[in-house]
Amino acid sequence: MEILIDEAGSFAVNNAQKNSWCVVAAYACPDTEKRKYRKILSDLKRRENIIYSEEIKLHQISESNYLFFLEQLNNLNGILFCTATDSHFNSEEFVLNHKKNQALAIRKNIDAMTFESGKEAVRYLAEQLENLPSQLYIQLTCQILLIYSVVDRGISYLVQRTPHTLKNFRWRIDQKEPFKKIDFEDAFEKFCPTLLQSFTLKKPASALSWCDYRPMSAFMYKKGQLPTYLVDKFPHLKDEQGFDIQKIVSGDMKFIDSKSYHGIQIADLLASGLRKLLRQGFSDNTLIATYLGKLMVQEANKKPPIQLVAFGPEEKLDKNTADIIKIFIKYSRPMIYKG
Repeated sequence: MEILIDEAGSFAVNNAQKNSWCVVAAYACPDTEKRKYRKILSDLKRRENIIYSEEIKLHQISESNYLFFLEQLNNLNGILFCTATDSHFNSEEFVLNHKKNQALAIRKNIDAMTFESGKEAVRYLAEQLENLPSQLYIQLTCQILLIYSVVDRGISYLVQRTPHTLKNFRWRIDQKEPFKKIDFEDAFEKFCPTLLQSFTLKKPASALSWCDYRPMSAFMYKKGQLPTYLVDKFPHLKDEQGFDIQKIVSGDMKFIDSKSYHGIQIADLLASGLRKLLRQGFSDNTLIATYLGKLMVQEANKKPPIQLVAFGPEEKLDKNTADIIKIFIKYSRPMIYKG
């Protein structure tokens, strides 16, 4: 399976305008469908008179052509995941407090370290997290929550339909500056494993008892082998099998220039489209929301299939945005496969 990730928006703090949405999107698709999504992208560029070797951006595409692009993607087995945050509500104070609490959660792992060198490493990591610029921290949090969502819901969705796609996980993330590792990439590689672990303590990703996970056995804990930190918090999982998130994420992850990688261009168009939609920027937002929603996977208890990230008190969505979220919920793909 290939997971293609890109973002849209600046993730700045203290934005004066409401609906200043920033989005991170992941398009997860079987390796066997790469040829198909390349054809869809090629057709889109041809319709907009753009050379195939050039990158295409949302502002170059007519709304009718973008809608047709989404319709074509809906004929594939790929699925869309996304996190979004409204910069208008992300004050510096809220983000600093969020960072402080996250660093505190990391420091709680110090006592679990056997050696002093390990304890010192955890202390240093927590300190570095606290010193991240707020803008970088917001983007980092949204992206890592997105990855956890892919693991949590994506695997459960695919194991019921195309379990063979779970033999490998190839993460491809948009690289902003080719040939140079920027601050975000460095921070992501440094903090991703630790933050993912903290997220599992809030909501452990669990296997479905009726499904066959043998294709992804290399990425699974066998029954009775779950990490102690999880079993201590969730004793009922002691004899269950589970996902080794570190292996799933760290095995094959690369930052790639979107100009040379068509899959990242697909993710870019989806992220940009979601951001424009949340800002009510299309002439027919309802229709665009319907086709984006059809690419998403249902969340439990009729929760939104898009994760809305708040760094302070949750604010009530305006009516137009709330209506878009309802469309996502209505048209998202059902989690349980009924044959």
